[in-house]
Amino acid sequence: MVSEDDTMISAPVLGSLTYREWHAFVDGIYCGVKDINTTDYSQEKHYWRIGWLLGDVYNIKLRDE
Repeated sequence: MVSEDDTMISAPVLGSLTYREWHAFVDGIYCGVKDINTTDYSQEKHYWRIGWLLGDVYNIKLRDE
């Protein structure tokens, strides 16, 4: 069984990405699309914020169409 601190992937620019960082990023995308401004990720807020911005941009494009 893996821990959330284990490396999920090693990306060229980002370096080692843990499972916790990935889940924060995906949750941020979901919250951005659904227009939710809260997070449970206190340690990985920067990944959540990046995901939220991407999700929010996607949400804005959906509203414009």
